[in-house]
Amino acid sequence: MDYILDRVNVVTLQLMMADMPHYVKPQQPSLMQRIKEMEEREKKRVGTPPEGETQAPKGMNPLEYFTRYAVKS
Repeated sequence: MDYILDRVNVVTLQLMMADMPHYVKPQQPSLMQRIKEMEEREKKRVGTPPEGETQAPKGMNPLEYFTRYAVKS
């Protein structure tokens, strides 16, 4: 402590403080960015069935599946 107070220049101390590592908070995505991300995730989760196939989307309610697909068979 005495060395810093007696022998180190004030300007040098200020430069040392400016170079000191500090925490930078990550930027939060905006509401529109969050909505886009959720829509993209939903598209990937549901997916699209191949040509000519009637495939139930992933995560479909079982009751909805049977009323929509099983009854038609």
